[in-house]
Amino acid sequence: IEKTLGSSIDINGQPETIWENITNVKIEQFSDPTIFKLLNIPKPLKAEIISEGQGGKRIAYFDSGKRFIQEILVWKPLTEYSFSFNPEKGFKVGYFFDLSEGVFQIPTGAYYLTTIGQKTTLKLTTTYSIDKRLYFLFNLPARIILKAFQRYLLASIKKNSE
Repeated sequence: IEKTLGSSIDINGQPETIWENITNVKIEQFSDPTIFKLLNIPKPLKAEIISEGQGGKRIAYFDSGKRFIQEILVWKPLTEYSFSFNPEKGFKVGYFFDLSEGVFQIPTGAYYLTTIGQKTTLKLTTTYSIDKRLYFLFNLPARIILKAFQRYLLASIKKNSE
């Protein structure tokens, strides 16, 4: 079963700066929420664009040593950026969920920027899937954790952009 979850934040910053902070992320300086440590969720460190544009690549690095080798699906500078996650084999969260295969996966994510005057609203959506046999057991915890992760990323991007 596949679902999409979204969060947004208002940022008082230039759209160009925000765009740079969502495409080439640097958040290793921020401490991750305690819940991530308790649940063994790898801390994101940075993400770097290897090649721009639709079909391009970005690599996201985590403190576990694992990476997401992301493919850019939509590249509309200052407006929309979406990508597939493509976690490396053995990318585990929650001690035993392997995001590269198994009952819980995160296929895509997207950022949307809407600028009005000096304020930009940044929205982050994450598509996730849970095996239908375990959906009712894991959907609520997955939503809570993904929402916390989205808020953490958005707050970090805001701090870097303002």
